[in-house]
Amino acid sequence: MARHPQNSQQIEQLIRLSAASRIRLSQEAAIIRRRLDAPMRVVQSLRDHPVRWVGGTLVTGLAATLLFRRKTAAPKPKRGLPAALFSLVLASVRPIIKTWLGVQLEQYIVSQLRAAAVSRPPANGRDTAKPR
Repeated sequence: MARHPQNSQQIEQLIRLSAASRIRLSQEAAIIRRRLDAPMRVVQSLRDHPVRWVGGTLVTGLAATLLFRRKTAAPKPKRGLPAALFSLVLASVRPIIKTWLGVQLEQYIVSQLRAAAVSRPPANGRDTAKPR
Protein backbone atom coordinates (compact mmCIF):
# COMPACT_ATOMS: atom_id res chain seq x y z
CA MET A 1 0.00 0.00 0.00
CA ALA A 2 1.51 3.26 -1.07
CA ARG A 3 0.99 6.51 0.75
CA HIS A 4 -0.23 9.45 -1.14
CA PRO A 5 1.62 12.73 -0.62
CA GLN A 6 -1.66 14.60 -0.39
CA ASN A 7 -2.90 12.39 2.48
CA SER A 8 0.35 12.85 4.38
CA GLN A 9 0.08 16.64 4.07
CA GLN A 10 -3.48 16.50 5.37
CA ILE A 11 -2.40 14.32 8.30
CA GLU A 12 0.42 16.73 9.19
CA GLN A 13 -1.98 19.66 8.93
CA LEU A 14 -4.44 17.86 11.23
CA ILE A 15 -1.64 17.12 13.72
CA ARG A 16 -0.64 20.82 13.75
CA LEU A 17 -4.28 21.84 14.13
CA SER A 18 -4.84 19.44 17.06
CA ALA A 19 -1.62 20.66 18.77
CA ALA A 20 -2.74 24.28 18.39
CA SER A 21 -6.19 23.33 19.73
CA ARG A 22 -4.63 21.60 22.76
CA ILE A 23 -2.53 24.70 23.50
CA ARG A 24 -5.58 26.96 23.16
CA LEU A 25 -7.70 24.67 25.41
CA SER A 26 -5.02 24.58 28.12
CA GLN A 27 -4.81 28.39 28.01
CA GLU A 28 -8.59 28.67 28.33
CA ALA A 29 -8.60 26.18 31.24
CA ALA A 30 -5.92 28.23 33.03
CA ILE A 31 -7.97 31.40 32.54
CA ILE A 32 -11.09 29.69 33.94
CA ARG A 33 -9.11 28.35 36.94
CA ARG A 34 -7.82 31.87 37.71
CA ARG A 35 -11.33 33.33 37.49
CA LEU A 36 -12.73 30.70 39.88
CA ASP A 37 -9.89 30.92 42.43
CA ALA A 38 -11.44 33.43 44.86
CA PRO A 39 -8.63 33.53 47.48
CA MET A 40 -6.02 34.21 44.82
CA ARG A 41 -8.20 36.95 43.31
CA VAL A 42 -8.61 38.63 46.72
CA VAL A 43 -4.86 38.55 47.31
CA GLN A 44 -4.24 39.95 43.85
CA SER A 45 -6.80 42.69 44.45
CA LEU A 46 -5.14 43.56 47.76
CA ARG A 47 -1.79 43.87 45.99
CA ASP A 48 -3.22 45.93 43.12
CA HIS A 49 -5.45 48.30 45.15
CA PRO A 50 -4.26 48.52 48.78
CA VAL A 51 -5.51 52.09 49.30
CA ARG A 52 -9.02 51.16 48.20
CA TRP A 53 -9.10 48.20 50.58
CA VAL A 54 -7.88 50.23 53.57
CA GLY A 55 -10.25 53.09 52.75
CA GLY A 56 -13.19 50.73 52.34
CA THR A 57 -12.38 49.07 55.65
CA LEU A 58 -12.22 52.42 57.43
CA VAL A 59 -15.50 53.61 55.92
CA THR A 60 -17.24 50.33 56.76
CA GLY A 61 -15.96 50.43 60.35
CA LEU A 62 -17.07 54.03 60.79
CA ALA A 63 -20.51 53.29 59.35
CA ALA A 64 -20.90 50.25 61.61
CA THR A 65 -19.96 52.21 64.73
CA LEU A 66 -22.41 54.98 63.83
CA LEU A 67 -25.26 52.56 63.08
CA PHE A 68 -24.80 50.22 66.04
CA ARG A 69 -23.85 52.72 68.74
CA ARG A 70 -25.45 52.26 72.15
CA LYS A 71 -26.83 55.11 74.13
CA THR A 72 -24.49 56.22 76.87
CA ALA A 73 -25.64 55.19 80.31
CA ALA A 74 -26.57 57.92 82.74
CA PRO A 75 -23.81 58.38 85.31
CA LYS A 76 -24.62 56.93 88.71
CA PRO A 77 -24.85 59.46 91.48
CA LYS A 78 -21.95 59.14 93.87
CA ARG A 79 -22.82 57.89 97.31
CA GLY A 80 -21.51 59.63 100.34
CA LEU A 81 -19.46 58.28 103.21
CA PRO A 82 -22.47 57.26 105.36
CA ALA A 83 -23.92 55.13 102.55
CA ALA A 84 -20.57 53.45 101.94
CA LEU A 85 -20.17 52.68 105.66
CA PHE A 86 -23.72 51.29 105.84
CA SER A 87 -23.12 48.94 102.91
CA LEU A 88 -19.83 47.80 104.48
CA VAL A 89 -21.50 47.08 107.82
CA LEU A 90 -24.39 45.28 106.08
CA ALA A 91 -21.98 43.12 104.08
CA SER A 92 -20.07 42.11 107.21
CA VAL A 93 -23.20 41.45 109.35
CA ARG A 94 -25.09 39.50 106.68
CA PRO A 95 -23.43 36.08 107.41
CA ILE A 96 -24.16 36.44 111.14
CA ILE A 97 -27.80 37.29 110.44
CA LYS A 98 -28.15 34.32 108.06
CA THR A 99 -26.73 31.93 110.66
CA TRP A 100 -28.98 33.28 113.43
CA LEU A 101 -32.07 33.04 111.19
CA GLY A 102 -31.15 29.47 110.25
CA VAL A 103 -30.89 28.45 113.92
CA GLN A 104 -34.21 30.16 114.73
CA LEU A 105 -35.94 28.39 111.82
CA GLU A 106 -34.54 25.03 112.89
CA GLN A 107 -35.73 25.55 116.50
CA TYR A 108 -39.20 26.54 115.25
CA ILE A 109 -39.49 23.46 113.01
CA VAL A 110 -38.31 21.12 115.80
CA SER A 111 -40.79 22.64 118.27
CA GLN A 112 -43.63 22.25 115.74
CA LEU A 113 -42.70 18.60 115.14
CA ARG A 114 -42.58 17.89 118.88
CA ALA A 115 -45.97 19.53 119.39
CA ALA A 116 -47.43 17.46 116.56
CA ALA A 117 -45.92 14.26 118.01
CA VAL A 118 -47.30 14.95 121.48
CA SER A 119 -50.82 15.72 120.26
CA ARG A 120 -50.99 12.57 118.11
CA PRO A 121 -52.33 9.40 119.74
CA PRO A 122 -49.79 6.59 120.07
CA ALA A 123 -49.80 3.82 117.48
CA ASN A 124 -51.10 0.40 118.70
CA GLY A 125 -51.72 1.85 122.16
CA ARG A 126 -48.02 2.27 122.92
CA ASP A 127 -46.14 5.48 123.39
CA THR A 128 -43.17 5.46 120.97
CA ALA A 129 -42.12 9.08 121.42
CA LYS A 130 -39.29 9.55 123.88
CA PRO A 131 -39.12 12.86 125.72
CA ARG A 132 -35.91 14.78 125.29
